[in-house]
Amino acid sequence: MTCLPLRILAGVAIVSASCLAGFSIEARAGEATSAPSLLKLSSEVAAHGRTAKDPLALIVAASIRAQVSMIPVARAPEQTGTAGDVAAAGEPSVAALLEEAVALSGKDPAIVALAGDVTGTATKGRADGVAASVATIKGAGVDWYRRVAFEGTRYAEAYVELFGEGHLKISIWDDKGNLVCKDPSPSTFSYCGWNPTTTGRYDLKIENLGTRPVRYKIATN
Repeated sequence: MTCLPLRILAGVAIVSASCLAGFSIEARAGEATSAPSLLKLSSEVAAHGRTAKDPLALIVAASIRAQVSMIPVARAPEQTGTAGDVAAAGEPSVAALLEEAVALSGKDPAIVALAGDVTGTATKGRADGVAASVATIKGAGVDWYRRVAFEGTRYAEAYVELFGEGHLKISIWDDKGNLVCKDPSPSTFSYCGWNPTTTGRYDLKIENLGTRPVRYKIATN
């Protein structure tokens, strides 16, 4: 696991005192050290930073995200919805969070230094990377990822994040058509975690609650 610089760890403590109490139980439980849960936690901390106009929170969000390595995979979802122009938006990344933090701070030297610390660790990642792919979901659309394999010996997780603004949600269905997990809080990111009883294949349903097509990334363990 990548070790965070002491200055960033101090930032984690400060941000934790002000906002971690409001984060979801899943993000604070044992699964919080897994790659999908780290991505979710990073998004939650970043959302707090934007709301509070706190560049340190964005630095912490970037440092959390920097611990995750992503393995690109090719996945083609079944799609329904309305085609249209896709809003221009950058992909969520460590670099984008750091740039946002520096800009929000007015290029404060301390924040610039912390951003440099995170940049130094960002390429290391973790050994337990996640399979990640990018797609565009149509306006008011639904994307289905069919028969995605998950191991029965480990906690299963799926995470989705938008490139830009909007609201989406994810739900997971077993091979008998039973709902096994859903995220009840649609946002710019969505997460599901569950305990498979056996190794098997599941269908992942992504829903775009907006009327415009949007780009997104989906990551699974």
